[in-house]
Amino acid sequence: MEWISALIASAVTGAVTFSVANKQTNGSVEQQYTENITKLFTFYKEQVDALGEEVKQLKSQIKDIENKYVKDINGYKVIVEKLEDENEALREENEELKVENAVLKGDQENGI
Repeated sequence: MEWISALIASAVTGAVTFSVANKQTNGSVEQQYTENITKLFTFYKEQVDALGEEVKQLKSQIKDIENKYVKDINGYKVIVEKLEDENEALREENEELKVENAVLKGDQENGI
């Protein structure tokens, strides 16, 4: 009978020791999880903040480029308008010269 008491005492002692060790292990595992999650969150936040700053810089650069090209495009529009006006004037002059040329050819044919 003593051996049953010894066996029960050993089993209870083993169970208590296992339970305490398990709680300590779980506590340190949970603590490690918490630390890891905190580190990951901090790293993620730093990356998001850095990316946000980069996006702001890129938006600013895009606006600068757009403004430059808008100025260039507006300048080209003025040049195109001038060239179109000049082209129209040259067409009118060409038509006048064609008429004048036809008149001169007619005069030559008539012996004048």
